[in-house]
Amino acid sequence: MAISRTGRTAKCLMYSVYIVMRRTQIYLDDRQRRKLDRIAKRTQRTVSDLIREAIDARYAATPREDFLEALRAGAFGVWKERTDLGQTDAYLRRQRRGSRINRLAG
Repeated sequence: MAISRTGRTAKCLMYSVYIVMRRTQIYLDDRQRRKLDRIAKRTQRTVSDLIREAIDARYAATPREDFLEALRAGAFGVWKERTDLGQTDAYLRRQRRGSRINRLAG
């Protein structure tokens, strides 16, 4: 997505992304802030974007964590509106017993 000179595309993108993010305040010393400002100017990115990238690089999730997060995001609650299944509590308890999800994650 290209950013126009007026910044119109940047604003639309910011508000689309802002919805899924949480605002966080951090303290930086002068040296850290100057370094971030220089890199942000050189790369035409925001300081916030650089900080998010650094956090992702330093504290990246393991493949197993990524797999489990994908399961949570995409699978849980998929059938909650189905009325043809009846009561599923006992079945789910049996399925969740043990380490089935750990075997799937490898």
